[in-house]
Amino acid sequence: MKKKTLVALAAVGLGTVAANRARRRRGELKGQVYRLSGRRPDPDVDHNVLADRIRSTLGPIEARLDLPRIHVMVEDHVALLHGDVATEADAAEIEAAVAAVSGVEGVESYLHVGLLPSDTRPSEGRRRRPPSAAMRRLLEATEAIGVTGVHRPRALCAVLSAFTDELPAEHARQLLAHLPEDVRQLTALPRRLGIPAVRARTAPDLTCAVAQLAGVPDDRAQALILAVLNEVRSLVPEEVADVAAVLPVDLRPYWLPDEARDRA
Repeated sequence: MKKKTLVALAAVGLGTVAANRARRRRGELKGQVYRLSGRRPDPDVDHNVLADRIRSTLGPIEARLDLPRIHVMVEDHVALLHGDVATEADAAEIEAAVAAVSGVEGVESYLHVGLLPSDTRPSEGRRRRPPSAAMRRLLEATEAIGVTGVHRPRALCAVLSAFTDELPAEHARQLLAHLPEDVRQLTALPRRLGIPAVRARTAPDLTCAVAQLAGVPDDRAQALILAVLNEVRSLVPEEVADVAAVLPVDLRPYWLPDEARDRA
């Protein structure tokens, strides 16, 4: 290849690198101007842009706290957070940082507090443990009614947290004692910033609570509740009668097997 051609190609390559650097620098300067002037980026952006904005905000925090990456979704300008953190303070810092992002109108946090001693930090290399057999069965139950992908854990958490919240504390502990740790983690109600909570007292309340938590229509929420609780019953047969006895009467049809429900 002729010398002039090599020189020309080198010039093009250097020009591309320079252009990329200049583009990044313009972005950095724009961010500095926003911060120094007290201005905020445009809040009226689509969900993908807002999710990227949140991830950009969380990146330095995750690195500083040496935490696994937080999974971020956005629906109607509400940020949904899933992941593991070491302490309540870590969760609070992440939730507050997300709430302060321009365009975020509320935060729904499913962050699980408490990295196990066996868990390694990202700086050490994260070991992923496979889901338990019970978790796999429950996730398959949500998928069977059309809830797929990353939405499955959220849907499962919606049902388990709303349902166990209606049990007396001792009965909830007894029920959860029969389930593996990864399932028990999904029974905590999400922490909410800027979003009103819905407490289930009747069957319509439970449907509304699950629909709100899972982000699905009411008819899908009913199918989700029945599918998940049917699987839970099969996992804890020794607790079926005790749970039915302490549930509000209006909620028992969601829990009782079909034959018992017909007699209720």
